[in-house]
Amino acid sequence: MKVETVIYVINNFVGKGHYGNARDLIKKEFKRITEPSYFSMLNNEAKEFVKLIAKEQEDGAFSLLSEKDKRILTLLNEAVREVKLPYARKLYFEHKELFTKNHSQKWLTEDARFMCFAWEKNV
Repeated sequence: MKVETVIYVINNFVGKGHYGNARDLIKKEFKRITEPSYFSMLNNEAKEFVKLIAKEQEDGAFSLLSEKDKRILTLLNEAVREVKLPYARKLYFEHKELFTKNHSQKWLTEDARFMCFAWEKNV
């Protein structure tokens, strides 16, 4: 596929909020779209998304968690945000080893980190 077409598709995906599809395409065509002449063709939102993916790849923490781990962390964040604390506490104790990892802490919101700290100290 031509790089101009790839950029058009990425702009379209990001514009419509299809970040999963955009992420897959960006990872596949990363070297080509990060060339300065092609990078400037991306819209502002797509540029920020590419920068975010580049930072994630640089850190390496993104690949340390499986999709299931990411889903569990997201569930805990949502449960704490919606004040479903019994469910959040249950998640924490079922997957305690996941929540103690440093790279997992980056996925938690400040409130969720605080609740995990409180549950750990309360045991």
